[in-house]
Amino acid sequence: MTDIISITTEPRSNSQLFAKIEVAGERSQQVYDEVVNSILRHTKLPGFRRGKAPRQLVLQQIGSTEIRARVVEQLVEDTVKAVVEKNNIPYLGNLQVEGNFMQVADRFRPGEKFTFSVTFDVEPEVRVTAYKGLTIEYPPVTYNPETVEKLLRRYQREHATLIPVEDRPAQWGDEVTLKLVTKDEKGEVVKELSADELPLSLDAEQPFLLKEIPAAVVGMSVGETKTVPVCAPEEAATPKPLTAEIELLEIKVPELPPLDDAFAAEHSEFSTMAELRAHLEQHHRKQAENQDKKAKEAALIDTLIAQNPVELPKTLIRKEAEVKVRTTLMQVQSQGVDLNKIMTKELYEKMCQEAEPQAAKEVHSHLLLKAIARQESIEPSPEAVEERLNRYKEVVENQTAKDLERLREFAHDEMQREEALNWLLEQNTFQPVQPDNPTEQPTAPAEALEDTAAEAQAAADNPSKPQKHSGKKASSAPSQE
Repeated sequence: MTDIISITTEPRSNSQLFAKIEVAGERSQQVYDEVVNSILRHTKLPGFRRGKAPRQLVLQQIGSTEIRARVVEQLVEDTVKAVVEKNNIPYLGNLQVEGNFMQVADRFRPGEKFTFSVTFDVEPEVRVTAYKGLTIEYPPVTYNPETVEKLLRRYQREHATLIPVEDRPAQWGDEVTLKLVTKDEKGEVVKELSADELPLSLDAEQPFLLKEIPAAVVGMSVGETKTVPVCAPEEAATPKPLTAEIELLEIKVPELPPLDDAFAAEHSEFSTMAELRAHLEQHHRKQAENQDKKAKEAALIDTLIAQNPVELPKTLIRKEAEVKVRTTLMQVQSQGVDLNKIMTKELYEKMCQEAEPQAAKEVHSHLLLKAIARQESIEPSPEAVEERLNRYKEVVENQTAKDLERLREFAHDEMQREEALNWLLEQNTFQPVQPDNPTEQPTAPAEALEDTAAEAQAAADNPSKPQKHSGKKASSAPSQE
């Protein structure tokens, strides 16, 4: 690398490297000539065909300041790339010229030695010291037999016959229809929280967007009206406080079918209630086991991060944040939303910034798991990686050779993290810690919460949409109450 006279490097915080580089005059002249020739080829001036205008006229039109800036930008990028390759530096990106760039460019003279300083992100050196023999507290998830009973009662209610009632007030367990008019503090109607006909199950276990409504309806008679104060849901961008004007239009009492073999045969793939109940119990036991494992994994990751700090490069955090945002946008688009109408550069940047804290945590955990796998020689088999790769190839269209290599690398890294995580679960002790509130439910893992968040958002967008009985058969993997 005869074009480079000297290089000095110095590590910086946040996994950055500082480099001071001096380039020979021959190289500065070469890059200057390349940039100028490119400008001459691509510039079109009035009265001349593209690339045919006189050299002096073109340079005068572009200006010496702009030309020097382009030359220095090209020289810096090319030189850093050469330095990184020759010295095997684990370069990530985020290349920044030290000092004011225009002042640096003003010092450039073609044919003369040129010195500049840069910083850029590099892969952090990670060595994990605390990861075995730990005692880790975590919130356990255990199977609750009442889960199956609640689910069966829900199926039972979904297939109930609704009998109109007029000779008594509404009570818990009834199905009612309301007229609901919600107003803000100025007396203006909040349309998204109002409905002319709103079906509602008076079930204390089923949450309603305006949580005060069900209890207010209990005790009302058909035709009766009532005005009650309510709190706007956090998802709704409406003023507080609110008032709700309720008119009870109809009361129906569900006549529940017996939970017998005939019910099981009609509404599930099983011929007896004992078979259906056993299947549901097995499914929910397995689901609880999986959630308990995920709770252990989450506690383990938190412990590893707390005890093994790593200086995280901004490049990796930003990359992970953008992956999260793009995944979210794809999900939104799949629901029929036209992103061209709502997405702006400012909104995208805001979403990325909001995603960065969680992205930083995931980058940290990935680096730790990769380091542990390396230290403990944990490596997925080539056959397992190829099997995972084939699954990805089924959903990725028009793969190039480069795409396949990236997918193979992704499959390998993903499986290596999974195997490292399973190994760590065996190397550490997990101490169940019950919540302070005995009725508090354990926090569900992130995967389970995604569906919940989507349902909450849908309810917030259209709370007055009737929730109909599905009439579906009990599936082989019913949702957990």
